[in-house]
Amino acid sequence: MKRIRVAVLMMVLLTGVVQAARAQEGSGGTRSIFSVGAGSRAIAMGGAFSAIGNDPAVLYYNPAALRLNQYPAIMANHIPLFSGFSDASYDFVGMVYPTLSTGSIGIGVMTVGVGGIRRYEEENPALDLGEISYRESQVILGYAFDYPWWNFLGRLTFGSSVKVLSQRVGDFSDTGTGLDVGLLYRPPVLKGVILGLNLQDIVGAETKLVSESEKVDRTIMFGAGYFHLFGNSSALTLALQFDVPERADNDLRAGVEYRYRDMLHVRVGYDSEQITGGVGFAWHGFQVDYGYFSREEAGSSHPISLSARIGSSIQERIRVRDERRAQEEDTRLQSLFADRISSHIRAADVYRSEGELERALDELKIVLEYDPTNTAAAETLSVVRDAILDEQERRTKDAEKSLLINQHFNLGLKYYSSNEYLLARAEWQNVLDLDPTNGQALEYLARTEEKLSERIEQHRRRARELERGGRHADALGEWNIVLVIDPESEVARGAIERISGYLENLGRDYATASTRLEVIELFEKAVGAFGAGRYAEAVGFLNELLTRQPDHEEGRKLLRRAERRITPLTDEEKEEIRRLYIAGMKYFSQNDYVAAIEEWKKILQIDPDNESVMKNIEEAEIRLQKIGSPEAE
Repeated sequence: MKRIRVAVLMMVLLTGVVQAARAQEGSGGTRSIFSVGAGSRAIAMGGAFSAIGNDPAVLYYNPAALRLNQYPAIMANHIPLFSGFSDASYDFVGMVYPTLSTGSIGIGVMTVGVGGIRRYEEENPALDLGEISYRESQVILGYAFDYPWWNFLGRLTFGSSVKVLSQRVGDFSDTGTGLDVGLLYRPPVLKGVILGLNLQDIVGAETKLVSESEKVDRTIMFGAGYFHLFGNSSALTLALQFDVPERADNDLRAGVEYRYRDMLHVRVGYDSEQITGGVGFAWHGFQVDYGYFSREEAGSSHPISLSARIGSSIQERIRVRDERRAQEEDTRLQSLFADRISSHIRAADVYRSEGELERALDELKIVLEYDPTNTAAAETLSVVRDAILDEQERRTKDAEKSLLINQHFNLGLKYYSSNEYLLARAEWQNVLDLDPTNGQALEYLARTEEKLSERIEQHRRRARELERGGRHADALGEWNIVLVIDPESEVARGAIERISGYLENLGRDYATASTRLEVIELFEKAVGAFGAGRYAEAVGFLNELLTRQPDHEEGRKLLRRAERRITPLTDEEKEEIRRLYIAGMKYFSQNDYVAAIEEWKKILQIDPDNESVMKNIEEAEIRLQKIGSPEAE
């Protein structure tokens, strides 16, 4: 039987060159023949790539580092083997693709081989049987993903790769399967530091040519890296790696890379035997890298790599995704806002068709509070209000007091439409003084009293909060508002007497006490003038009040309301109200009630009497209370 004898020269080449046979004699094991590595950049940095690799070559060094690749990329790497062996070659081709949510994948092919090997008849060494070739290849399929529940302790990435090893010598060949497992850790307190671990060939590929089996020994790679970015798109990378082969000497590797303006890359390293080095040039996603390393027994080698980015980076894809989601959310909120307005318009149309004009008027008021720029709703409201007046005129046309009743009813309707409920109540009472059986006035009076009751409760609540907080003067102002709305309120009278007595007893400093009393008197006058519709007079009292006490919050609020009565809303203010309302609705729909209340309160600074906004704020506060209650838990 003819047997193959591979020349001693071949073994020196493929073991000494790539450091693949550092196993003990007679052990039957071997370190991977591909231990030179992959990628000119990695080789130029001494092979210290397990913690910093961010190109496709990292498939060889640490599958977990696939997550460092921000762009989809491909790479082709050729390493001409050492001087004097023109038939020998060492090549790598790889691709990596990072996804947004399911990790990163990569695939690569490494191959090394030589031709021109003489074979002889074993029994007759003088008989030359011609030349054969030797080639060894491996296909690497890797995957890496992050552990999201580790975020509070830093970012932890897990990776693994399956390797299919193929050997061929002449007519003999075999394949085996191996496995790498890698980890990558980025601590939260050390910015720019990355730690890497690769259990290379933890399951070693085993092949058998003719009668003897060989199994690739495992190698443990411990790596650490540091990235520092400069303000001009330049960066510095430091790397250190310690390799622990199963049956060979340990290796200490180190590398440094300086990137200038993302164009020029300069590298130097140490691969446990010799100094390595190289340069790289990048332009618009394409990159050419050159490396250099040498071996005492075989000379120097000059790896060349070509690589290219494909498509967008993860950050760009995240930005596009987030913009798309934000646009979808805005569209949804706009649709929700439009549906709400449409529902009130439809309700107004139904009430109009059924003759319930008062309810139609309320629905149209809500529409204009949601969207003050809705001219169609404003025109319809005017038509409905005219229809109500026409109906009222028809009811009272035969009465001697019809003109006077219509005048009061018209004023009451005007005040009611503009949320001036105190003045509206006075007008409804005037109508009822003239016509006690006037059903519409009775109904509107009941509606108005309901609105005033809501405001009384709001001011009562505010007064109690202020009094508990020690702001007695402000609390007195709130109780005065309650008394203006409800002159029969014994609770308000008692509170005013109690707080007034308390304030009078505080007067260690007569001037301070006098000023406080003047402020109280001015606020009472302002409230009375406001309640009677004398807004300009109320503004005068309030300006004088704020001169004496600039931090009088309730006075400032009432001043804004009085000034608003004098000056109608501008188109810009209406548009701002609409924008703030939509923003509040967005937060409300996301159950962020605190943020919704904050946005709606900004509307009250523009339009203090916006009833719908007040109701929305009240609803949000109720939901907040439910969230914090034991029942909600």
